[in-house]
Amino acid sequence: MSKRILSFLIVFVILVAGARIVAAQSDEVQIKEVITTYVKMLNAGDADGVIELFMPDVVFMPHGSPAQVGSTAVHAFFRDSLFGQVSIDISFDPVEVVVLDGWAFARVEATGSDTSKDSGKSVKIDNKALFIFRRANSGQWKIARLMWNMNGREQ
Repeated sequence: MSKRILSFLIVFVILVAGARIVAAQSDEVQIKEVITTYVKMLNAGDADGVIELFMPDVVFMPHGSPAQVGSTAVHAFFRDSLFGQVSIDISFDPVEVVVLDGWAFARVEATGSDTSKDSGKSVKIDNKALFIFRRANSGQWKIARLMWNMNGREQ
C-alpha cells in the first residue's frame, strides 16, 4: 500500500513540475509578445499604445533623465520628451527572460537609430534595457519597471 502512495506522490510531483515548466514557457512567450508590442509602439511613436503596456505604478528610468514615476508621468515623457523630439527605428533582442511568482525580468539588447525631428540628424542606438514585469489582476503581463542605458552612440 505504501508503494502505491509513494508512486502516486512521485507522479503528482512530476505532473506539477511539468505544469510549472509549461506555464513558465507560456509566460516567457507572453512577455516576449509585450516586448514586441513595445517595440512596435516605439517605432510608431505611439505614446498611448506604449502606456497600455505599463502598470499604473510604473517606474521608468531612462538614461540621462530623472526617473518617471506613475503612468501619467511616463505617458508625458514618451509623448513630449521622446516622441515629441525624435522618430525611432529600433529592434529589441530579448537576451534573457526569468519568471518568478507573478514577477519577471527581461534583459534586452536594443539597436537601431533615432532621428531628430528638428534637424533630421540620425543617431545610432546601441542600448541595453532591464524590464521588470508584474502580472496584472487581469492575468496579463505588464511592465512594472524599465531601465535602460547606452552602450555607446555614434554622432
